[in-house]
Amino acid sequence: MTAVILAGGKSSRMGSNKAFLKLKGKTFIERQIDLLREMFDEIFISANTPSEYEFLNLPVFKDIYPDKGPLCGIYTSLVNSSSTNTFMLACDMPFVESGLIKHLKGFTKEYDVVVPKSERGLEPLHAFYSKNCIDPINRELDSNNLRIISFFPHVKVKIVELESLTSPDSFKNSIKNLNTRDEYEGIKNVKSSS
Repeated sequence: MTAVILAGGKSSRMGSNKAFLKLKGKTFIERQIDLLREMFDEIFISANTPSEYEFLNLPVFKDIYPDKGPLCGIYTSLVNSSSTNTFMLACDMPFVESGLIKHLKGFTKEYDVVVPKSERGLEPLHAFYSKNCIDPINRELDSNNLRIISFFPHVKVKIVELESLTSPDSFKNSIKNLNTRDEYEGIKNVKSSS
């Protein structure tokens, strides 16, 4: 199976590229790559500035259609993936855990999208997508419907409620994403003192 780190965002609220923020001496994206390497045969990055990611020695794919947001990052990744099912992960989730990914992976044979749901709602940037999503996504992109879930009615979707799992708290940590400098400073201080 393939894993893709989606790093195409503008990071405007953070003020710098979130993929390169550091935690315990490693960038978010390096932490993610280390974890994903244990589970996936193929890993690549979806980003529109490939030169920034050269030092990671992984393939980087630019969006097929510019300025169409994360939905196009998912589309581009599925087109370039060599696997039937691909795990998509936003670069601003530094606490990803293999347990949740493995749990989601268990549903990929029967569903085109396997997406966790937290109290915030669906978490489509920590989810599995199959190649069956390519055409439905393409139609949404053509119509300029850029919400990630816009194509969900046209494929088989499994929603995994985090509250229903045995250790929901650690899984909630896994999908925690950081958007602002304050959030980043907050976790940096907590994690360095723990």
